[in-house]
Amino acid sequence: MSLIDQIADALTAVQDPELHRSITDLGMVEDLNEENGDVTVSILLTISGCPMQDRLRNDISTAISAVAGVKSVSLSFGVMSQAQRDNVKKIMRNGREKFIPFAQPESLTRVIGIASGKGGVGKSSVTVNLAVAAAKKGLRVGILDADVYGHSIPRLMGLMGQRPTAIDQMFIPLESFGVKTVSMEMFKPERSDAVAYRGPLLHRVLEQLLSDAYWGDLDLLLIDLPPGTGDLAISLGQLIPTSEILVVTT
Repeated sequence: MSLIDQIADALTAVQDPELHRSITDLGMVEDLNEENGDVTVSILLTISGCPMQDRLRNDISTAISAVAGVKSVSLSFGVMSQAQRDNVKKIMRNGREKFIPFAQPESLTRVIGIASGKGGVGKSSVTVNLAVAAAKKGLRVGILDADVYGHSIPRLMGLMGQRPTAIDQMFIPLESFGVKTVSMEMFKPERSDAVAYRGPLLHRVLEQLLSDAYWGDLDLLLIDLPPGTGDLAISLGQLIPTSEILVVTT
């Protein structure tokens, strides 16, 4: 195997830190050249100002430098075109259009809505503790904060003020304590902004949070619902018929 082929093979093991897929599979390697052991690589980022650029630089440099015969590595970064980003989204969704992965017949993810008859009973605390405990046992866990009126999950997970990385209409959940997390709060200009959604709008919000996020393969998804038995609890049953409900009471 030639040196350039060995380098290309080494790059297949490098994953995008957020998408957890090989950078070669995602089409991020735009150009690769080698001359007398000096390697130049051009990498395409999914978005401008990608927060993981430094980590990618380190991972790629480490992988290439480990190949025998490599003397130096020079990296440059560009940004994907719209067509290339569309292809990334297609790869991440296995060639499908936007859909809710947990509602598919082949899904192995257990989806549990955490509900309560009224507020202030520790529903969000139960959600977070269950999620972190499950993650510590080795499960792949996600939390969807669907309590649009009082979203406290970001604070409990140490994610206050942080925003998920977005690739057009697809976004990557934030991760804390080994748990992938999405909350309505992450998309509001200000945390204090009121949310006055009802009925069909709430249904649409839940549908978007479930389908627009790239959750990857999860063993367990916990959904923190608003207090009471209102629109979102009904929507969850409609969108994911196999979902279960855990009711927190006092």
